[in-house]
Amino acid sequence: MTHPPQPSLLDAFRARAARTPRATALVIGATSLTYRELDEVSAGLAELLREAGARPGTSVCVRLEQSALAVAAVLAALRVGAAWAAIEPDLPPNRLRALLHDTDCAVVLAARDDRDLAGLPDAPPRLAAEDLDLGALAAAGARAAADPVPAVPEGAPAYLVYTSGSTGAPKGVLVGRGALADSVRPRGAVYGTGPSTFLMAMRLSFDGMLAGMFWSFSNGHTLLLPTARELRRATEFVRLARRHRATHLVVVPSYYRLLLTGPERLPDSLRLVVVAGEVCTPELVRSHRARLPGTRLANEYGPTETVVSCTVEDRPDPAAERIPIGRPWPGATARVLDERLREVADGELGELYVGGAFVAIGYARAPGRTAERFVADPFGPPGARLYRTGDLARRDADGTLHYHGRTDHQVKVRGARVELGEIEAVLETHPVVEQAVVVCEERDGDAPRLTAFLVPAAGHGPPNPRDLRRHCRDQLVDQALPDRFVPVERLPLTATGKADRAALAALPPAAAEGAERPAGRGLRTGTRRVVGEIWAEVLGHRDAGPEDNFFVVGGDSLKVVDLYRRLDARWPKAVRAGELFDLVTIAAQADVIDDRAGEEADAEAGTGAEAGADTEAGTGGPIRRPAAARTAPVSYEL
Repeated sequence: MTHPPQPSLLDAFRARAARTPRATALVIGATSLTYRELDEVSAGLAELLREAGARPGTSVCVRLEQSALAVAAVLAALRVGAAWAAIEPDLPPNRLRALLHDTDCAVVLAARDDRDLAGLPDAPPRLAAEDLDLGALAAAGARAAADPVPAVPEGAPAYLVYTSGSTGAPKGVLVGRGALADSVRPRGAVYGTGPSTFLMAMRLSFDGMLAGMFWSFSNGHTLLLPTARELRRATEFVRLARRHRATHLVVVPSYYRLLLTGPERLPDSLRLVVVAGEVCTPELVRSHRARLPGTRLANEYGPTETVVSCTVEDRPDPAAERIPIGRPWPGATARVLDERLREVADGELGELYVGGAFVAIGYARAPGRTAERFVADPFGPPGARLYRTGDLARRDADGTLHYHGRTDHQVKVRGARVELGEIEAVLETHPVVEQAVVVCEERDGDAPRLTAFLVPAAGHGPPNPRDLRRHCRDQLVDQALPDRFVPVERLPLTATGKADRAALAALPPAAAEGAERPAGRGLRTGTRRVVGEIWAEVLGHRDAGPEDNFFVVGGDSLKVVDLYRRLDARWPKAVRAGELFDLVTIAAQADVIDDRAGEEADAEAGTGAEAGADTEAGTGGPIRRPAAARTAPVSYEL
C-alpha cells in the first residue's frame, strides 16, 4: 500500500492562505499580517529574489532584525528554491563571511548602512530593507501569489544554521526541505490541533523556533514573535504574551526561569510551554507547576543536525532526579551505542545517535567533517545515516532517554551551542596569547560561567582583559564570550599530556580574581565605586571601567535582571529595570542614582563633594556616554 505524498511546507502554507485568507498569520511589533497578506508579501519578495539571481542551489542571507519582512524572506526563499540563512546584524561578522565562503549566496537582505557587509570585498547584491515596503510587496505579489511555484526536490537545502566550531571557524549545518517538513508534521500529538497563538521566545537565527513557526503556518494558527526589545526585556515579553493571549510558548529553560520569577505572571491562556535548547531541571518543572498549574510542559531535545528537535518528554515529573529527554518523535530514531556502534543494555551509558527522517544533509563545504559526524546506519536500509551527537545518554526499560552530558568540550550557554575549542582558537590568534584553555563551570539556577586560562606569549605580560573581550567579540557570539580571563605561567597537564581542565577548574577563586583589575579603578565617586562593586559581583570579574558597556564586558539580558535586583536593594526605586538597557555604563547608572536618590545616596555611598565631579564641560549636567558597541544582545541564538 502506497501513501499519497505529503505536501511541502510551502504548499501547506499556501493551502492555508487559500482556505483561511483573513485569519491572522503573523504578529510582530505593530505589524499584523493575514494569511493572504503574508502569502502576497512573500510572493512579491520572491520576485525580487529571483531577479537578483536566487534559485535552487543558491542561498539567501536574511540579515535583518526580527521583523515581518524577515519571516516573509524565509517563505520567499522557499518559493524560489533557495536556502535561507538568518544572520542578524549583531552576530559576529565571521558568520556572514562563512556563509559567503560556504555557499553561492545570491543576495543579502540587509540595512543600507550595514558596515560589516560593506566591508566585504566580494559581497553579493543587497536588497536594502529600507526600500522594501510590505504594502508594495503585497501589491506586486497579489498578481503572482496564485502562480505555480517551480518544483524543488524535497532533498534540496531549506536553510543553513551556523553553530560553534571546535576549530575556531563556525560551521554551517545544511537542512533539507523534506527533513524540516518531517520534523514539523508529527507535533500535533504534543502541540494539539485547536486554534492557537504560538509565541516564540527566540530569534530567526535559532533553529529552535522553526518547528513552532511552520506548525503554526501549516495549520492556520497565529505566529506571535517578539521584537528584539521585547525579547531582551522579560517584563515586556510577558506583557506581549498577556496582550495577545498566547496559547503556546516555545522558550529556552534559562529564559523561562527568568519569566517565571519576574514580577508579572504569564497568562493563564497558555495551554503548553515547550522548553528546548538546554537541560530542563526538576527545579524548573516545580516552578512551572507552581506558577502555571493548568499549563502543560514539554521538554524537547535535539542538536541542530537533527532538525530542530528529535525527542520529546511531554509529562516531566518534578520529583524525578533528572528530567528525561523523552522518546523520539515519529519518524526519528534514537539509539544509545558503544564505540563499535553496538546498542548498549538498558540503563547503561553510551553515545546517542539519531537517525530516520530527522537528519541534516551535513556541513556546508566540509565533506570531511560531515563524514566524521554523519555515519552509515547499521540498523537502517541501504543509504540510511545516523548523526553522532556526542551526547552521553541512557535508555530506561520503558524506552525513555536520559541525557548525561557530553563526550567532548561542547557546552550549552543560554541556549547556544558553544565549542570551548572555538573560544580557545580565537584567543590564541591574539598576539600576546601563547596558549588558551577555557573551562565551563556549571552553576545551579544560573547560566554556566566560562573562564579562560591564558599563557602569555614570550616577552609579554598578562594580556589586558578588556582587549581580549574586544578581540573575542569580533569573532564569537555573545554566549561564547568568557566571563573571566586568568593568566597562568603554564598549564597543568594530565598524564597523557593534555591540558588538565579539572585542575584549572579547581583553582581557588582568589587565583582567578587576581587576574582582573580591582573594581572601582577609574571610578572617582563613591556611588560609582559601589555600582562598580555590584557590577563585579554580577559579571564575575572586575574589569569594567566607568564608560564600559555592560553588554560588552559580559552582561546579557539575564544578568541585567540580577544587576537590577542588587541596585534596587542598595538604592530602592532609584532606577527602573527597563532603564538598564539604555543606561549601560557604570557612570550613567551612578549619575541617575545620584540624581534621584540625592543626598541619601551620597551619604550611603560616602560621595561627599565628589558626587558631581564628572560633568560635561559647560553644561553642569551628568555625562551620558554609553560605549559604542553592538546593541544589547538577545540572549538566545545559535
